[in-house]
Amino acid sequence: MAIFLAVLSFWLNHLTADPANIDHGGFAHEPDTIVENFNALTYNEEGKPWHRISAAKLTHYMDDDTTTLDRPRFRLLVSSQTPTEVSADRGHVSSDGENVHFLGNVQLTRHIAGTAPLSLQTEYLWIIPSAGIMRTDQRVTLQQGKANVTAQAMLINNKSKQFTLSGGVKGHYE
Repeated sequence: MAIFLAVLSFWLNHLTADPANIDHGGFAHEPDTIVENFNALTYNEEGKPWHRISAAKLTHYMDDDTTTLDRPRFRLLVSSQTPTEVSADRGHVSSDGENVHFLGNVQLTRHIAGTAPLSLQTEYLWIIPSAGIMRTDQRVTLQQGKANVTAQAMLINNKSKQFTLSGGVKGHYE
Protein backbone atom coordinates (compact mmCIF):
# COMPACT_ATOMS: atom_id res chain seq x y z
CA MET A 1 0.00 0.00 0.00
CA ALA A 2 2.85 2.41 0.82
CA ILE A 3 4.37 1.86 -2.63
CA PHE A 4 1.01 2.61 -4.26
CA LEU A 5 0.70 5.89 -2.28
CA ALA A 6 4.27 6.86 -3.16
CA VAL A 7 3.66 6.23 -6.89
CA LEU A 8 0.34 8.09 -6.73
CA SER A 9 1.99 11.07 -4.95
CA PHE A 10 4.79 11.16 -7.52
CA TRP A 11 2.29 11.00 -10.39
CA LEU A 12 0.07 13.77 -8.94
CA ASN A 13 3.12 15.95 -8.27
CA HIS A 14 4.25 15.43 -11.88
CA LEU A 15 0.81 16.42 -13.22
CA THR A 16 0.68 19.67 -11.24
CA ALA A 17 4.23 20.78 -12.11
CA ASP A 18 4.56 23.34 -14.93
CA PRO A 19 7.86 22.48 -16.64
CA ALA A 20 6.77 24.12 -19.94
CA ASN A 21 7.55 27.57 -18.53
CA ILE A 22 11.03 26.65 -17.29
CA ASP A 23 14.02 26.04 -19.53
CA HIS A 24 17.07 23.91 -18.83
CA GLY A 25 18.86 26.85 -17.21
CA GLY A 26 16.13 27.14 -14.60
CA PHE A 27 14.89 30.58 -15.71
CA ALA A 28 11.27 31.23 -16.54
CA HIS A 29 10.60 32.81 -19.94
CA GLU A 30 9.80 36.14 -18.34
CA PRO A 31 11.27 39.52 -19.26
CA ASP A 32 14.25 40.79 -17.32
CA THR A 33 14.34 44.15 -19.15
CA ILE A 34 11.59 46.30 -20.67
CA VAL A 35 12.40 49.60 -22.38
CA GLU A 36 9.74 52.00 -23.64
CA ASN A 37 10.61 54.21 -26.65
CA PHE A 38 13.80 52.27 -27.37
CA ASN A 39 16.31 53.81 -29.80
CA ALA A 40 19.82 52.48 -30.58
CA LEU A 41 22.46 53.53 -33.07
CA THR A 42 25.21 51.11 -34.11
CA TYR A 43 28.53 51.99 -35.69
CA ASN A 44 30.74 50.18 -38.20
CA GLU A 45 34.45 49.38 -37.79
CA GLU A 46 35.42 52.88 -39.00
CA GLY A 47 33.27 54.49 -36.30
CA LYS A 48 30.63 55.73 -38.74
CA PRO A 49 26.88 55.28 -38.11
CA TRP A 50 25.77 51.95 -39.58
CA HIS A 51 22.12 51.44 -38.67
CA ARG A 52 19.52 52.66 -36.23
CA ILE A 53 16.85 50.48 -34.66
CA SER A 54 14.01 51.83 -32.58
CA ALA A 55 10.78 50.44 -31.13
CA ALA A 56 7.82 51.57 -29.09
CA LYS A 57 8.78 48.82 -26.63
CA LEU A 58 11.75 46.45 -26.28
CA THR A 59 11.45 43.34 -24.11
CA HIS A 60 14.50 41.18 -23.33
CA TYR A 61 14.29 37.59 -22.02
CA MET A 62 17.15 36.18 -19.96
CA ASP A 63 16.42 32.48 -20.49
CA ASP A 64 17.18 32.50 -24.23
CA ASP A 65 18.79 35.98 -24.45
CA THR A 66 16.32 37.09 -27.13
CA THR A 67 14.60 40.42 -27.59
CA THR A 68 11.14 41.24 -28.88
CA LEU A 69 10.18 44.62 -30.32
CA ASP A 70 6.79 46.32 -30.57
CA ARG A 71 6.42 48.53 -33.68
CA PRO A 72 10.11 48.31 -34.64
CA ARG A 73 11.78 50.70 -37.08
CA PHE A 74 15.11 49.92 -38.76
CA ARG A 75 17.15 52.37 -40.84
CA LEU A 76 20.33 51.49 -42.70
CA LEU A 77 22.60 54.53 -42.52
CA VAL A 78 25.66 53.43 -44.51
CA SER A 79 26.32 56.27 -46.95
CA SER A 80 27.70 53.96 -49.66
CA GLN A 81 24.41 52.06 -49.83
CA THR A 82 20.95 53.16 -50.79
CA PRO A 83 19.14 54.44 -47.66
CA THR A 84 16.72 51.75 -46.49
CA GLU A 85 13.96 51.94 -43.87
CA VAL A 86 11.94 49.02 -42.47
CA SER A 87 8.92 49.09 -40.16
CA ALA A 88 6.62 46.35 -38.85
CA ASP A 89 4.10 45.51 -36.15
CA ARG A 90 6.53 43.24 -34.26
CA GLY A 91 10.17 42.24 -34.29
CA HIS A 92 12.46 39.60 -32.83
CA VAL A 93 16.22 39.91 -32.34
CA SER A 94 18.37 36.79 -31.88
CA SER A 95 20.61 36.42 -28.83
CA ASP A 96 23.74 37.32 -30.82
CA GLY A 97 22.02 40.31 -32.48
CA GLU A 98 22.86 38.90 -35.93
CA ASN A 99 19.28 38.10 -36.97
CA VAL A 100 16.41 40.56 -36.89
CA HIS A 101 12.96 39.27 -37.85
CA PHE A 102 10.17 41.72 -38.72
CA LEU A 103 6.62 40.36 -38.50
CA GLY A 104 3.23 41.72 -39.51
CA ASN A 105 2.58 44.58 -41.89
CA VAL A 106 6.24 44.88 -42.90
CA GLN A 107 7.04 47.98 -44.96
CA LEU A 108 10.45 48.52 -46.56
CA THR A 109 11.37 51.72 -48.40
CA ARG A 110 14.56 52.32 -50.38
CA HIS A 111 15.25 55.88 -51.35
CA ILE A 112 16.90 55.94 -54.76
CA ALA A 113 18.43 59.22 -55.95
CA GLY A 114 16.73 60.63 -59.03
CA THR A 115 13.79 58.19 -59.02
CA ALA A 116 10.71 57.38 -57.01
CA PRO A 117 11.38 55.40 -53.82
CA LEU A 118 11.06 51.63 -54.00
CA SER A 119 8.37 50.39 -51.61
CA LEU A 120 8.00 46.77 -50.45
CA GLN A 121 5.17 45.18 -48.46
CA THR A 122 5.18 41.71 -46.92
CA GLU A 123 4.20 39.95 -43.70
CA TYR A 124 7.71 38.75 -42.80
CA LEU A 125 11.24 40.02 -43.40
CA TRP A 126 14.50 38.56 -42.07
CA ILE A 127 17.49 40.89 -41.93
CA ILE A 128 21.09 39.92 -41.23
CA PRO A 129 22.68 43.39 -40.91
CA SER A 130 26.32 42.23 -40.75
CA ALA A 131 25.92 40.25 -44.00
CA GLY A 132 23.81 42.90 -45.74
CA ILE A 133 21.04 40.38 -46.39
CA MET A 134 17.27 40.86 -46.36
CA ARG A 135 14.97 38.00 -47.27
CA THR A 136 11.41 36.75 -47.08
CA ASP A 137 9.63 33.54 -47.98
CA GLN A 138 6.26 35.30 -47.82
CA ARG A 139 4.34 37.01 -50.62
CA VAL A 140 5.96 40.35 -51.42
CA THR A 141 4.67 43.37 -53.34
CA LEU A 142 7.09 45.95 -54.75
CA GLN A 143 6.10 49.35 -56.07
CA GLN A 144 8.14 52.10 -57.66
CA GLY A 145 6.20 54.92 -59.24
CA LYS A 146 3.51 53.22 -61.36
CA ALA A 147 5.41 49.92 -61.59
CA ASN A 148 4.14 47.01 -59.50
CA VAL A 149 5.72 43.54 -59.02
CA THR A 150 4.59 40.61 -56.86
CA ALA A 151 6.46 37.41 -55.95
CA GLN A 152 6.37 34.58 -53.43
CA ALA A 153 9.92 35.12 -52.12
CA MET A 154 12.70 37.71 -52.21
CA LEU A 155 16.40 37.95 -51.42
CA ILE A 156 18.38 41.20 -51.28
CA ASN A 157 22.16 41.01 -50.86
CA ASN A 158 23.55 44.52 -50.41
CA LYS A 159 27.17 43.33 -50.51
CA SER A 160 26.87 41.61 -53.90
CA LYS A 161 24.25 44.12 -55.13
CA GLN A 162 21.82 41.29 -55.98
CA PHE A 163 18.04 41.56 -55.81
CA THR A 164 16.25 38.26 -56.47
CA LEU A 165 12.51 37.61 -56.74
CA SER A 166 11.17 34.07 -57.10
CA GLY A 167 7.95 32.08 -57.18
CA GLY A 168 5.20 33.32 -59.47
CA VAL A 169 6.76 36.69 -60.22
CA LYS A 170 4.28 39.02 -61.93
CA GLY A 171 4.80 42.65 -62.84
CA HIS A 172 3.19 45.69 -64.41
CA TYR A 173 5.29 48.53 -65.81
CA GLU A 174 4.12 51.78 -67.39
